[in-house]
Amino acid sequence: MERLLTQNDSLDIVESADLLAQEQILQEILPSTPLVKPQSYRPTPWGIVNALLDVADMITRGRAGLLQRLSTFVLFGGIAAIVNLVVFYVVFYHIPLPVSTTTHNIIASVLAAEISIMANFIPNDHFTFRYLPGRNRSWIARCARFQLTSVGGSLLTFLIEFGFSSVGHLPAIIAQAAALILVLVYNFSFHHIFTYRHAKA
Repeated sequence: MERLLTQNDSLDIVESADLLAQEQILQEILPSTPLVKPQSYRPTPWGIVNALLDVADMITRGRAGLLQRLSTFVLFGGIAAIVNLVVFYVVFYHIPLPVSTTTHNIIASVLAAEISIMANFIPNDHFTFRYLPGRNRSWIARCARFQLTSVGGSLLTFLIEFGFSSVGHLPAIIAQAAALILVLVYNFSFHHIFTYRHAKA
């Protein structure tokens, strides 16, 4: 029995030595390539931004692509918000209309919303949502879906602005700015869920 165990042990040692030798030969022949986890984001032309996205990818466990889209959406949304505020300011404060203050507020809000929606759609369609599946739709279809999604955001913006200015007695321009900030999360989420969602074949 002891002799049998000794023979088995000897066989195990020889097999282990063979395996180690094979692994060593393979390591010498084949270059060692570390496993690289794919990036969740689209690399940019700027090294520092890519380095920050790498860190974000590691911290968020592969959600840097979402953060990248959110940051460009906020950037272009900020520009569109400025457009919105400028149009609202000009129409409400500098274009006299033979209507009540409430109606004047509604007209200014509607014009500001529509112009800022297009100012938001064009850059976001080209940069922010460029690689999402819904980008395969035609430009008109994407624009229509963006408009439809943004109508909900615009209604929310108007209701919040009107509530802050009429009920809360805040200046109309401050109420408009606060409403735009509050509706940002709604807009970003619904553009992902509806506007640029996978297009059915």
